[in-house]
Amino acid sequence: MITSYRFEEYQMNKSITNEPEQPSISQFLDIHVGQYSMSHPQQKAITNSILSDLIIGCNLPLSIVENKSFRHFLTVVDSKYSPVCRKTMTSKTEKLAAERRLILKTQLSNTDHVSVTVDIWSDRKMRGFLGVTVHWIEKDMERIQLKSKLLGCDRFKGSHTGDRICEQFEAICDEYNIKEKLDFIISDNAANMRKAFTVCFPTQDEVHDDDGDHLDDPELWHDLSLEEQETLDAAMAKKQRLQCFAHTLQLVVRDGLKETKVASPALSKLSKLSSLLHTSTTFKDAFEAEFGEQKSIPAVTNTRWNSTMRQVKALLQFDHPNFCAVLEKAGHKELSFTAREWNLLKEMVDILKPFGEATDMIQGEKVVTISAVVPSVLSLNHHLEKLKPQVYFLSGLVRSLQVSLNNRFLGIFVNVKMARTQDGITAPFSDPVYLKAAALDPTFSLLWVEHHVLVSRDIKTEVAQRVKELILQDAGESEQPVPFDEGDQEHLEQGEGLFAVYQKRQKKDVGTTPALQLSHYLDIAEGQNALLFWAMNMKTLPSLFQVAIRVLAVPASSAPVERVFSHGGVILRPHRAQMTDRLLANLVFCKCNTE
Repeated sequence: MITSYRFEEYQMNKSITNEPEQPSISQFLDIHVGQYSMSHPQQKAITNSILSDLIIGCNLPLSIVENKSFRHFLTVVDSKYSPVCRKTMTSKTEKLAAERRLILKTQLSNTDHVSVTVDIWSDRKMRGFLGVTVHWIEKDMERIQLKSKLLGCDRFKGSHTGDRICEQFEAICDEYNIKEKLDFIISDNAANMRKAFTVCFPTQDEVHDDDGDHLDDPELWHDLSLEEQETLDAAMAKKQRLQCFAHTLQLVVRDGLKETKVASPALSKLSKLSSLLHTSTTFKDAFEAEFGEQKSIPAVTNTRWNSTMRQVKALLQFDHPNFCAVLEKAGHKELSFTAREWNLLKEMVDILKPFGEATDMIQGEKVVTISAVVPSVLSLNHHLEKLKPQVYFLSGLVRSLQVSLNNRFLGIFVNVKMARTQDGITAPFSDPVYLKAAALDPTFSLLWVEHHVLVSRDIKTEVAQRVKELILQDAGESEQPVPFDEGDQEHLEQGEGLFAVYQKRQKKDVGTTPALQLSHYLDIAEGQNALLFWAMNMKTLPSLFQVAIRVLAVPASSAPVERVFSHGGVILRPHRAQMTDRLLANLVFCKCNTE
């Protein structure tokens, strides 16, 4: 009886109890253990994102993965994620750099012509690094792209002699198998081989500016001595070395300002005023009360003339009488500007504004820059020539700028018949690549000859013809013959086929000759974007296209490699100075080669 009752009770309890199904292995691991395995897709995704987005993208230190607060943050994001240690992240950085080097090698294997920028940099621990960036135009189906990548920012030990620079530089080229593809090497001209390519770190208050040039080394803008120049040229003798346009233009402006003493009092007042705004809270409050918190006068970086331009332009946005009244009220009447000084600064801006435009234009990385060198130099010369009878205060500045421009870019003026040089002496910027690039950029075509080559019409015609000959010479060398079967030729000669005679004539003119292509190009070039234009016309102008993508890929300045060192300065902040050179090199490489 009791047994029967208990059985019925068991049956009743069984009918109202919902027993769970047997859990899967994955449910057991995720729920009961509470954490992802190291091979779990979400575990990998989060770890890779920490590396690529936070450590490389946001320049956070690797040690963040061991930070208690960061680990707590990760538990909030995903409680199942298993935090990794710094050693693991360092290993992953090494692996990521190796993967990106392999990708870059594959990309470079598909191109026939490249150019590079080269520089040497010393970090906060005075460790030397040799930086090399590579540049080429990549053809992808119906479009073309200008590519700029970092080949390496590798530790450079020992003295910075020309031979050692060349040795390590060639080792980098061998690693990527580009030695035979290399057309041009672009570098700056520093004071000596020890600092021949040195660019200082950004200062601590500038580390947020990832895209700045950071060209603040006081010795960066000094010329190499003849002996040092020969040493540098010997190191790079196997390939054509081009001077950095931006640095050379900087030297031109420096020459001009150095010879212009009349502007010194006004610039001195402006410098003191800027310093006062950044050191005196009382004056800062009075200034902002009158003009607003968004108005200020930036400080000047002595080695960057365009920072002086920015400072002067910031001053001139104020109303002159009102500005002087504020200074007098704040007890700084000695910093007030006279009407003469105010107008002098306005004239300085008018004179130097085109130099600023040229500097900004020529330092782009994702756009064609070398084609702007010749038009910029000739246009600046024309600008100064027109100003001569117009300037009132700064005629000396105009004369000094023009003399320096003609000397430092002598090769361009010689090539356009506006100057002469002594036999046996290679003038700076005389390489024909500058002329070819300018002519093959539809933005400029040959318009610069007509507007800014200041010679007689007959000589202008001679210059234009010379440029055409240079392009046709290159096009003839790069022109690929069209395979033509002898049997087809025999059939055509026999006149077989209804339109045989037409086909024979068309075969002779396949793709048209380079001369006809050049003539057609000059007819249709009307200021279009260079990369878009050649993408659309690569098939109709095949011989010219091969020349264009080769010369237009050359960078005009060494700004790309200097940006690499800017990234290095941001990564190696003072509190991260114990970072190994290998880890720094890998982080910079990954940072600069992020798609």
